[in-house]
Amino acid sequence: MRHETHDTPRQRAGLVLALSLLALPSLTRADGGPIRYPGRWQLTQYWIARERAGERDRRASPLFSRGGRAITYACPTFVTDLTMEGTGLTWDDRLLNWDGREQERACFVEVDRGSYPYGIGVQGFSLVPYRSLAVDRRYIPVGHTVEMSELAGLRLPDGSVHDGCFVAVDGGGAIVGHHIDLFVPSQADWQRLSLARQLPTAVRSVVVDAPRCRSAQRFAWIPLATDPALAR
Repeated sequence: MRHETHDTPRQRAGLVLALSLLALPSLTRADGGPIRYPGRWQLTQYWIARERAGERDRRASPLFSRGGRAITYACPTFVTDLTMEGTGLTWDDRLLNWDGREQERACFVEVDRGSYPYGIGVQGFSLVPYRSLAVDRRYIPVGHTVEMSELAGLRLPDGSVHDGCFVAVDGGGAIVGHHIDLFVPSQADWQRLSLARQLPTAVRSVVVDAPRCRSAQRFAWIPLATDPALAR
């Protein structure tokens, strides 16, 4: 999510499966049960930044890939939003993702929307709306389920009701300590939920690998070339 700790695609490619597997043993108790974190957790949201048509012509700035190639030109506001959110959609529907820094310069990569319809988290995980969380990995290991029972009952745009189960697949420099960031598709979706008062600013029940959330593990996935695209 926040750009300072996004793993680059190169880092994801080689060791992603090994890292995911190595994280598993450190997570559970001796009895194999879930981990319950007491206390207040700050809850925020992030989304795909969007560039509006016409903004590109106003003081357009280049966005560079690794190696110094300009992959597109964008308005300064979009560049700021993209750098903050980690993923952004240009005015001509190109999905870009933060790709680290090279010689102190921010780098981005164009995302294959067939594999990553909503962008890339850490360690190659695909972002999934209303399921993906950015977390402080010192507390919540990547690739595991997270239960926030206070969000059970959240009404989703398709009319379904959320079960309160999520997956930790992202991180960021602004996500420190007891702070969880929920991924939603857009700022408009965040505003809709906020106006409906469905998003608390804090939760008090966080459980890693709760038995009832076992099925949510399917939302922590690393796309392969043979995988079908997620519905957008």
